[in-house]
Amino acid sequence: MACVGPSPLSSQPVDEWVRRQRSDMLNRLTSYPSGLPSFDVAISNENFPFVVTARQTCSSGHGVVKLKNIPFSTRRTEVIAFLGRNSRILNDADEPVHIIMERVTSKTQDAYVEFQTMDDAISAVERHEQYVSKGKTPRLGDRPVQLELSSQAALMKDLFPVATGIVWNGNEARMDPPKPTQTFGWFKGFISEEEMIMLVKHVEVPNRSPYAKDCPQRPFECLISTLKKLPWSQHEYITVGQRNAIHQATVDLIRHLWYMIRDGRDEVNLNRQLLRRVVTAAMTCPGFSTLQKDNIAYLMGMDELEERSYGQPRFASSWLHLLALGPKPGIPLDVIEWYIAVIREETCRRVSMLPMQERSEMENTARETDGYFGFLWLELREYRHFGPSFDNMTLKHVADQELHVIEKILRRALVSPQGYLRH
Repeated sequence: MACVGPSPLSSQPVDEWVRRQRSDMLNRLTSYPSGLPSFDVAISNENFPFVVTARQTCSSGHGVVKLKNIPFSTRRTEVIAFLGRNSRILNDADEPVHIIMERVTSKTQDAYVEFQTMDDAISAVERHEQYVSKGKTPRLGDRPVQLELSSQAALMKDLFPVATGIVWNGNEARMDPPKPTQTFGWFKGFISEEEMIMLVKHVEVPNRSPYAKDCPQRPFECLISTLKKLPWSQHEYITVGQRNAIHQATVDLIRHLWYMIRDGRDEVNLNRQLLRRVVTAAMTCPGFSTLQKDNIAYLMGMDELEERSYGQPRFASSWLHLLALGPKPGIPLDVIEWYIAVIREETCRRVSMLPMQERSEMENTARETDGYFGFLWLELREYRHFGPSFDNMTLKHVADQELHVIEKILRRALVSPQGYLRH
């Protein structure tokens, strides 16, 4: 593996014409006499360009109402129309409507709708009660529907029914204390692999899923709710295997939906608008890695500009060794690539110092993988052992490993051979 291109670790001053093409942030970062920042500057929150993607979510204070006794074939647009145009529900991009579907049986249950504030949710319920007090019966289709004030906790409990051993506090989970022999007590996950497999099966074999057959859009809407509401920020309770099962189901469902639209299977329920909603939920999912999102972008034939709109970096397909870290939003692309170049050059330098036989073995192995991050994979390998044990590793554990390794590399790279900081 060769380290090519201008060296980010060079002590030579940068030509002015090069600086004019760089972002202000990169110019500040490399404005020191040596052309390099100190380790402390490089690792500071202000400059460090990598972030734990799963942590890019926050607690929700949105108000929630619940619609009970809805017809199993209820459509999202019908729910929105039922609440009225003046209802201050969340924007469409935030996916405010969650029609609960049993992932194993595909049976539709109740529906929840998120409002901008709790007061907005209360107002919607009060309007409903005033309507009922006049002797009128609100209906969806041919069914009388009940509307009541609900909560994020109730929504999460119905959306993730297999998450036992927890109590929902808003949209965050409080775990039972773990037993000595168990990692998460009797909590096994927010969602099961079987649920994700069945979600795909309802689409692949609709004749065996009567509810899904009569309401073909429901599995896709269930996936959207899953991606949007899963508490990714609690990544200490989500394993690599669970995340991969959700991603695989997402890829499968996007592929199936694309073919259904192409074949004109159901232009009313299975249309490009639904596909766009699913893809957007996947590309903005904080739990998916940069590479996983790139796989979805490739599947959809996205161009570079469209990928950028979802916060993807350049050369996203080369981020295959970072499973929990991604580019920090708002950081210029050239800053991200400068850090990657530092990692690449420093890891290549370290391998070049190995004994000949060991170095040859590492270089032969490197030919089978991507060299964009240099030998980052080699230093991560000291902490990773792929197999069932890795699948059971939490996303938080993976993120901690990646941050630790990158910190070690930067510390080496930004210290001179004599052992003092480069400036």
